[in-house]
Amino acid sequence: MTTQPIHEHATDNEPNFDFIGHFVRSYRAAKQESLQVLAERSGVSRSMIAQIESAQTTPTIVVLAKLAKAMDISVGDLVQPPEHALNINISEITPDKQVSKQGSAFVCHLLNSQTRHFSNEIYHFHFKTSGKTAFAANVAGSTKHIWLEQGSMLMYIANKRVSIKPQQLTSFNAAIPHRFECISTPLAKGLFYVVY
Repeated sequence: MTTQPIHEHATDNEPNFDFIGHFVRSYRAAKQESLQVLAERSGVSRSMIAQIESAQTTPTIVVLAKLAKAMDISVGDLVQPPEHALNINISEITPDKQVSKQGSAFVCHLLNSQTRHFSNEIYHFHFKTSGKTAFAANVAGSTKHIWLEQGSMLMYIANKRVSIKPQQLTSFNAAIPHRFECISTPLAKGLFYVVY
């Protein structure tokens, strides 16, 4: 296995892969993982990982594949330059994102919808007056996670009544029809996240 040094200033013919070293180092820092632990899990030597992190060498595709597998990411995510890999998306609550019925006590906006390894949707909701709303069943195997930012509300799912309080995360099988009810002030508002 031969490696070539990465040059400080890349030309158009010499790509600069310093970001791979930053990526690996950031991954280890986030996981509070030593070079040795990543080396053992990936099968890449400790010294090779240290050289990659300090931009002293360009890893081969075999080394990249081993590191990516050990970090549970795709090789594409590892080698994409940060400006492409970060994939930052900022969503705001705007009238065109409202998915609830006009005039309803319950107002809901779709903030984000993604399909990658699985499908998920993120919604912001609030009650503008006391009232209730009902949801049809989501697809089989789906889960809904509700984060209540303020207020309190009741959730009815099957024959069960659940009281949801602020600063709590409540998760349940969204394939069962359910409804929310808000009867107290401050009025309930928060986020829910559906995973399919």
